[in-house]
Amino acid sequence: MYTGLALTITFLIGVAPAPPNSAAIEEAERLFAYGADHAREKQALEILERALSIESSDYQLLWRTARSFYYTADGAIAKDKLKYLQRGIEIGQRAVSENPNGVEGHFWLGANWGGYCNEKGGITAFRNVKKVRAEMETVLRLNPAFEEGTAYMALGEIDRQLPKLFGGSLDRATSYLEQGLKTAPASVEIKYSLAQAYLEGNLKDRARRELQESLKLPLSATRTNESRRAQEKARRLLDKLSITDGAK
Repeated sequence: MYTGLALTITFLIGVAPAPPNSAAIEEAERLFAYGADHAREKQALEILERALSIESSDYQLLWRTARSFYYTADGAIAKDKLKYLQRGIEIGQRAVSENPNGVEGHFWLGANWGGYCNEKGGITAFRNVKKVRAEMETVLRLNPAFEEGTAYMALGEIDRQLPKLFGGSLDRATSYLEQGLKTAPASVEIKYSLAQAYLEGNLKDRARRELQESLKLPLSATRTNESRRAQEKARRLLDKLSITDGAK
């Protein structure tokens, strides 16, 4: 009798249904491609939001939803971008609140803040860029290799683009990007950003080398769309340098 009961319990445990949000996560991950297809990205976002309406405190849903808001904003028409980014910030904050040591929540909260700053520009961007910096510094503390070292690139771009008056530093930008390449040597995105920093520092030969090397690298297996974009920018910048050299 005892053996039969034990077997019954074991069987029931073995066939217990997966949590309802796991199917939503699986489907959203299947659709997600770092913004390569806006329609699929919106579909993934809808799936995640429906699941989140039932499991509102699920960290795995929260950070993925923040990520989808970021990429849905990326492909949205101009008037809708801020709406998606503001929602991404809200969801990202909830993710961080649920799991303060979760690298994903901090990264995608920082990404949405970065997108928001880019869209707003001006004094609003200067006031809020410290929030991007804080989140990406937390990412480096938790897992510097997350998303192929992209937090290094984010911090490098902040320091490269921010005027000195507001805390920018080309030297610090270059240092972040060089550290990023040590962490993710095959990152086309970081190489392109480093080339820009070298150019601004009048290190043209180094910049050209990074651009040439970036074009030889294979596209990232995960961040495929992002690395393809970076290669396209690198090719255009290299062509521009060649034209400039030829004009001399």
